Amino acid sequence: MAELSGVKGRGGRTVSVLTGITPNSTRRNGAGMSVEYGIAEATVRIRAPRRDWIVLFAAGLLILAMHTLVWVGGGDNAPAVLGGILMVGSLWIRSFGVDLTPEFAIVRGLRRHHIRWDQVQAVYCFRQMGSDRVCLVLANGQHVNLRAPNTWLGLGAAGYERDFHRIGQWWLAHRGQSWRPVRPEAPGAPTQH
Repeated sequence: MAELSGVKGRGGRTVSVLTGITPNSTRRNGAGMSVEYGIAEATVRIRAPRRDWIVLFAAGLLILAMHTLVWVGGGDNAPAVLGGILMVGSLWIRSFGVDLTPEFAIVRGLRRHHIRWDQVQAVYCFRQMGSDRVCLVLANGQHVNLRAPNTWLGLGAAGYERDFHRIGQWWLAHRGQSWRPVRPEAPGAPTQH
């Protein structure tokens, strides 16, 4: 039976772990989650929340607007370059996240990773520097931290919980009949590589 529980990680932090052998149901704080076997076989896209990129975009736009006002008199182009970099960077951050396909979790961050669902041993959430994050634990023991979904100082908690459970359901429904747990114990907090 699948289980969602709190586990003490490094530094005494509590992490929530979704592990299990059969895709029946899980419980967390009294709320149930069951696997939806009728999930459409389309790709589900989970992207970085608006609050992650909109501030950079607005700052870049503001810098460009201020530079345009000063530009009439001539001067340095460094503020325009900085504003452009902030705007392009914010649009790049918009693409961070994870795509859930029937065969793979496609992790989009600085690089793109294709992770087969049968290689995933657990999906869990953890807190790091005031942000709640989601991590996939692979059969080889590697931890893959997802850039989205996330929270920051509690902002976006409802969307984070929804996406965390969506990823967990997708894993339970698509890991296949041949999936077997590699380790019987729940994983600890992720290590930074």
